[in-house]
Amino acid sequence: MTKYDVCMLGMGPVGTVSGLCFAKQGFQVIGVDINPERVASFNEGRAPFAEPGVNDLVQETLKMGTFRATADAKDAISNARVVMIAVGTPTPEETGEPDLSQLDAVAKTIGESIRDVKHIPVIVVRSTVPPGTMRNRIAKIVAEHSGKKAGQEFNIGSNPEFLREGRAIKDFFHTGRVVIGADSPHAASEIERLYKDVEGKRVVVSVESAEFAKYVDNTWHAIKVTFANEIGRVCQAFGGTPEETTRIFLADDQLNISPYYLRPGFAFGGSCLPKDTRGILALARKNGASLPMIAGVLPSNEEQIDQGVARIMQHKPKKVAILGAAFKEHVDDLRESPALMVATKLLEKGVEVVGHDPFYAVGEELALPRTDKKLKIVSLDEAVQQADAIAQLHNIEPYNNVARTTAKPVENLTTLPVADAHEARATKAAAS
Repeated sequence: MTKYDVCMLGMGPVGTVSGLCFAKQGFQVIGVDINPERVASFNEGRAPFAEPGVNDLVQETLKMGTFRATADAKDAISNARVVMIAVGTPTPEETGEPDLSQLDAVAKTIGESIRDVKHIPVIVVRSTVPPGTMRNRIAKIVAEHSGKKAGQEFNIGSNPEFLREGRAIKDFFHTGRVVIGADSPHAASEIERLYKDVEGKRVVVSVESAEFAKYVDNTWHAIKVTFANEIGRVCQAFGGTPEETTRIFLADDQLNISPYYLRPGFAFGGSCLPKDTRGILALARKNGASLPMIAGVLPSNEEQIDQGVARIMQHKPKKVAILGAAFKEHVDDLRESPALMVATKLLEKGVEVVGHDPFYAVGEELALPRTDKKLKIVSLDEAVQQADAIAQLHNIEPYNNVARTTAKPVENLTTLPVADAHEARATKAAAS
C-alpha cells in the first residue's frame, strides 16, 4: 500500500506549483528537493520563490495534510504511486543541447528506491526534454539500478506542463489541454486521475509525442513574440503605428489564433522560450532538418535587446537605472532575463548601471550574462536619483509613476515608442 499519490522530484517553480495543485485536489503529495533550506521553507509554510498565490497554496495544503516536503528521496519514491520528475534541463547558449545530468542523477535514485517495492510505480517526466528521453535514457537508468523491467514492473510516462510564470496556478486549473504520454493504459489512467478538478481537454498520446509537445509550444510562442516585434520594427521604419497595426491583426480571432504573445514589445526571456528554441534547433541538427525561420528567432530576439540599448544610448547617458531585473513582471526569475542583458550591453559601452526590482533587496548583486560583472540593486529612489537615464523593463505602477513624474529621460522597453503616431494625431486634430 502506497502512502503518496505523487512524489514530486524537484521543487522549483514547476514542481512546486504542480505538486501543490495536485495536493489542493486532495491527493497526497510529497515534494523532494536536495536543498535542505528549501525543504524547511516549504514545511514552514513558505515557498522559496515568488509566484502569485503559491504561499497561500503551501499553507492551505499543509493545513489539509495533503502536502509536505522532504530531502529523503528514497522513502518518498518507494512509497509513491506516481513518481514525477521536475528537475532542471537547461540548454547552454553554445550548443543548445539540453543538460540532462540532473535527470540522470534522479533516474539512478529512482531505480535504487524502487528495487524492493511490490507495486508498479508510474515514472513520469514533467521536465522539458527531447523526445525519446524517457524511454531511451531515464527508463534504462531506472531499469539498470532497480533490476526491474520497463513496461512490466514499472511504467513510464510524460506529462509536460504549460504554466506561465506569474499565473501558473490559474494555468494549472484552467488549461487548454492536459497532455498525457504513456506506455500503457494503466500509466495513462494514473496520470489522468491527478487532474480530476482541472478544466481542459485530455490528450492521450505516446510518451515521445508528449515530450515533444513542450518544444513545439514554446518555440511557437517564441516565434509569435519575434513576429510581433519584427512587424513593430517595420512599422517604426516607415513611420507607421505599431499599436494600430496590432489592432488590425488581432481583430481576426479566427485565422490569427489568439492575442497572446502577439503584441510588439521587448525581448522574451525566462526558463522556457530561449532554451526550448535552442533545444528544437539542436534536435533538428541531429536529424538533418533545416529550420531557417526558427534559427532566426534568437538572433532576432537579441536584435530587439540591441535596439532597446540603442534607444537608451541616444540620451548619451553616463549612468542608467534598470527598473525591473527579472525576465518579466511579478516574478523573481532571473533566467535569461532581457533586463540583465541590457545591463551587460550598457556596461560594454562604458555606461554605469544600477538596478531595482521589487523582489530583490537593496545591496544584492545580480550576476550579469556574458561578463563577470554584477548589477547592484538599490532603492527605487536611489536608482532614479543616481541615474541620468532610466530604462523601464517592467510594466508595474511604481515604475509607471516614475516615468510620469521624473524629468529624466525614460525609455520604456516594455513597449515600442509611438511618439510619431501621437504627434500625427495631434497634427490632424489641429488641422481639423
